[in-house]
Amino acid sequence: MGDFLRTHFAILAAFALPLIVIGVLLATTYLPGALLTTDYDFVYAACADGTNSYSYDCNSYMQRLVTVEDGRITFNEISPEVDTDEDGIPDVDEGHPVRLFFHDTGKNESREILLEDAQALSVSGLLTSPDGVTVSSSYNRNADFFLVFDGGSSYGIYLTKGKSKNRLNLINDSDRYYYRNNFHFVGWVVPS
Repeated sequence: MGDFLRTHFAILAAFALPLIVIGVLLATTYLPGALLTTDYDFVYAACADGTNSYSYDCNSYMQRLVTVEDGRITFNEISPEVDTDEDGIPDVDEGHPVRLFFHDTGKNESREILLEDAQALSVSGLLTSPDGVTVSSSYNRNADFFLVFDGGSSYGIYLTKGKSKNRLNLINDSDRYYYRNNFHFVGWVVPS
């Protein structure tokens, strides 16, 4: 075995070196994002009624309805005259099924919460957590595999800090009817 390695060292190195370089590039590209975490959980709202169909214009309705005031989540009164999509039906009559979710960033899991539970939380309405992490949306074009196979593309919500990002597992984000504006970040849960 030792003679084989000595006599064929150049050939083995020629095959191993590109694999090592590719491994290092993949590790430095994807590992920082996979390790990105935050000590803070967050609350978000989504238009979901369990039927996998929701209005495309619900995002603007959610932004007006669910806000953070004085460190607490509030549901605001929406004027019956407001018709954001100008379809002749006031937004309050469109039947947008707005639901609240608590996202545990340590487990990367979401669960639905009641308005009363959400209002009991102390929440920061800032987009950036106290440890410098944000929640943002991104449309990714995945890399082609050896320039032969199309890597495809995907839309998702991510924890981000600098160039590092880690995809979040949110309610309904994997169903085929998921609409990218069906997410409204409400705020970071902070100590009282």
